[in-house]
Amino acid sequence: MNGWLIKISGWTEASPIRLFAAAETDPKLALVAVQKVTDAAPQLRVETVGRLSSQIIHKLGLGAGQALELTG
Repeated sequence: MNGWLIKISGWTEASPIRLFAAAETDPKLALVAVQKVTDAAPQLRVETVGRLSSQIIHKLGLGAGQALELTG
């Protein structure tokens, strides 16, 4: 299963950027997976940044529908 890299940031003011990996083939479902674990939208901007290979998703230990924060 492929996945998506998701970025969360502020709408207008400078706020820390958070990055997530989401194990979903559809980018909309990847956004939903991240929203479920963060409850960020609509207060923050949640957007897809790029695709993640199935190898990366596997190395992160993610199953279908799961999301993992990559920033510390």
